[in-house]
Amino acid sequence: MMGFSQLSAQESAVDDHGIFNHLSVGVGVGLTGISIEAAAPITPYVTVRGGVNIFPQIKVKTDLDLDGEIPASYNGPRSFEVEGKSSLTTGHLLFDVYPFKTSAFHVTAGAYLGSDKIITLKNTKDGVLMDINRLNASLPDGQKIGLDLGDYLLTPDERGNVDATLKVAAFRPYLGVGFGRAVPAKHRFAFNFDMGVQFWGTPEVYLRDHKLTKADTNSDTGEVLKYLSKATVYPVLNFRIVGRIL
Repeated sequence: MMGFSQLSAQESAVDDHGIFNHLSVGVGVGLTGISIEAAAPITPYVTVRGGVNIFPQIKVKTDLDLDGEIPASYNGPRSFEVEGKSSLTTGHLLFDVYPFKTSAFHVTAGAYLGSDKIITLKNTKDGVLMDINRLNASLPDGQKIGLDLGDYLLTPDERGNVDATLKVAAFRPYLGVGFGRAVPAKHRFAFNFDMGVQFWGTPEVYLRDHKLTKADTNSDTGEVLKYLSKATVYPVLNFRIVGRIL
């Protein structure tokens, strides 16, 4: 019995991390969503991880007010319902660098890859802004009216709809630190955590395919989009359970 226990302990520990000679899988949760990844050592000091981060789509409905030089003759609605949707699912390829062979602390560098459109915003009723589009056609340039979204003015298209997106870089370099080995050495299973930032550049707001500039409407509407449009990094904090399978 004792011999069997000793054998099991020996089989559950590894001390020969080399070029892809072991493999582990992990499941985690954090600010990037639910992560599923595989990892393998390159040397005792470097491990490579690759996987996907599934972020549930968030939908939010709100009312946006009309803004601009609204003619006195206009007697239609002054606010319209819109729906915002998030798109934050990503893939990642990361390298953990350990200062010592037995170190659990690591520095991580790599990149995340996802859609460049992280938020989309559309009116909930198709064609509801058709009257606004007709009115804009009769107004001189520089006097258009539209929906007030924080620092941005959203004018409808010829079908009476608005279609706005918040875009960032699809390729996002990552730098962070963490604790725990992605390929456990002493046990079959281990607990890891990582924290850092994705560098996704300066977010930009697009109306259809046209990049918008700030209209300085001084409105309290669209506070979330106003904040995100100024954030050049996305924070990462993840907790994972990993298990060595080879």
